[in-house]
Amino acid sequence: MTGWRLEARAWIGIALVALGLVALAAEFLPAPAFDLGHDLWPVFVILPGVAFLVVGLTVEGVSGFVIPGAIITVTGLVLAVQNALHLWATWAYAWALIAPGSVGAGILLQGWLRHSRVLRGAGWRLLGSGLLLFVVLGAFFEGVLHISGLNLGPAGKVLLPGVLIVAGVALLVRRAAASARRGGAEITASR
Repeated sequence: MTGWRLEARAWIGIALVALGLVALAAEFLPAPAFDLGHDLWPVFVILPGVAFLVVGLTVEGVSGFVIPGAIITVTGLVLAVQNALHLWATWAYAWALIAPGSVGAGILLQGWLRHSRVLRGAGWRLLGSGLLLFVVLGAFFEGVLHISGLNLGPAGKVLLPGVLIVAGVALLVRRAAASARRGGAEITASR
């Protein structure tokens, strides 16, 4: 063991001991006030994701594990929120947190581990795209279509469509600025 990095066998051993302890606790401790299968099942998605993250962050030469680790962990967290709040309709836009969002987070972590500016830049762009998609699509599906049936009040009914307008204006301004930097040259389709 060098520093805080462990080899893969050590992590597998730690994971097996932890699973064994959980199984023993489930057999001998009094029944909890919650139903593990109904209330806490997303934990069984989150934990493997966290395991991938830990291995990718701590085992030399397997930094690629952080990408699936980020994807699996974020998927589990989205499922946990949806399960706790019974907001399954949010899948209409929550997917953006998983791809491209969590993919970008994983690439960002891998870039950090590998000291790669290119990977960090790509990760930031994907993460930002995922968050932007989540907010814009969430504003549309919740503020305009009300798919979850949540009462957002008068402020929510104005604020969420306002997010769509601001996002659209920002994209148009960004496009105009990029066009101006290129000297106004526009690529047009031939007739």
